[in-house]
Amino acid sequence: MKAQNTLGTPTNDRKKLPIYNGASSQTIREICLKEGADDVGFVEINRESLGSVNDEVLSLYSKTKTIISICKNINRENVQSQSRSLANEEFHKTYDDLSEVSRRIVKQLNNLGIRGVSCHPSFPMNMDKWAGKIWEISHKPIAVEAGLGTMGINRMVLHPRFGSFVLLDSILIDTEVEVYDKPIDFNPCVSCHLCVSVCPVGAIDVKKGLDFNACMTHNYRDFMGGFVDWIENIASSKSIKDFRSKSLDNETISKWQSLSFGPQYKSAHCVSVCPAGDDVFNIFKSNKKDWNQTIVKPLKEKKEPIYVQKGTQAEENAKKNPNKQIVYVKNVTRPSSINGFLTGTRMAFDSKLTKDVNMNVHFVFYGKENKMATIIIKDKTVSVKEGLEGTPDLKVHCDSEIWLKIVRKDISSLGMIKAIFSKKLQVQGGLRRLKQFQKCFVET
Repeated sequence: MKAQNTLGTPTNDRKKLPIYNGASSQTIREICLKEGADDVGFVEINRESLGSVNDEVLSLYSKTKTIISICKNINRENVQSQSRSLANEEFHKTYDDLSEVSRRIVKQLNNLGIRGVSCHPSFPMNMDKWAGKIWEISHKPIAVEAGLGTMGINRMVLHPRFGSFVLLDSILIDTEVEVYDKPIDFNPCVSCHLCVSVCPVGAIDVKKGLDFNACMTHNYRDFMGGFVDWIENIASSKSIKDFRSKSLDNETISKWQSLSFGPQYKSAHCVSVCPAGDDVFNIFKSNKKDWNQTIVKPLKEKKEPIYVQKGTQAEENAKKNPNKQIVYVKNVTRPSSINGFLTGTRMAFDSKLTKDVNMNVHFVFYGKENKMATIIIKDKTVSVKEGLEGTPDLKVHCDSEIWLKIVRKDISSLGMIKAIFSKKLQVQGGLRRLKQFQKCFVET
């Protein structure tokens, strides 16, 4: 009598899975689509145009030879609704679905002898890197390189068919494929600038790009820095009445909702109104008036709390819309590392605070962290570069732990003076310039 396995199938009759030598991109594409992906693209590891993303990929899976980029189309009517509940549920459920799709794809590839990892598009994240780049892998530039779309001014990948209404994931495999994809040679963006007009905090600017601080402070109020600020309001309050003066009841309830059912986005207006992509543009083109009346106008006129920081460009923009209730908050972005400080400068930078400041700043950090970097403030924008570039207007040579204390305001003016006398902080270009630099960033 033949031995039986736990599923009741004779073990010596079990079919052997094929050992796959090499990989057909068409076979893998068909697997991805069959398992639920709505589009697929392939990028070879070490593609030069990916830049630092290659390092991200290899840090997650050192055997990576090919990156598979996949996307899921989200139901645009849910996202276009004025109801945040409908929109947020659509985002969360599609993220969950996309994660399951990726895992199923990897299992199917395993059956072909291909090993790899799925890089789940949602949480958890590396919060030890806060307040810098906390996501482990950048799905958007991978998707662009894989031909799944171009980056829109709303910082969403615009798919040729689905437009902004996609969520992305990446799968890293240890096998090369015979055909790799390239970026598309056209831009699905129709230059309508509806995303610019509808953003309640004016975070989107065609010339300056995205105001990260404005977007994070409002849209991600229930995430990260906003949550820390809410906790600090609790800790610093002398009484219940004092706490309620700092955080309205609806915000506290919103935090409960986010903790119970997943973080809630405060706004997806820039996605909602976007008519990019063949499926969406044909509807927009056929009746632009209806699009504006049924989607754009209701979002503009929606009465909702808008979270801003005092003295910022976001506050100025929010005041222009009488339908919005301005709520003053902080977006806590205190870095825990030098990398967190450098990558977090985009989140803390505010164009209104620059006051025509144009400055090239060289940083040399030593001690616990050794790092050289350049921060350039020019034309109300900020950029961060590895190493020392250009002619500096200001040079800062500092012990890394001392600098983090300065940024987090954990050190007094007397402490800064002591750091200067002990030469743990050396400034060439004058303390006045250093103060000018510091004032370009929102205080937390």
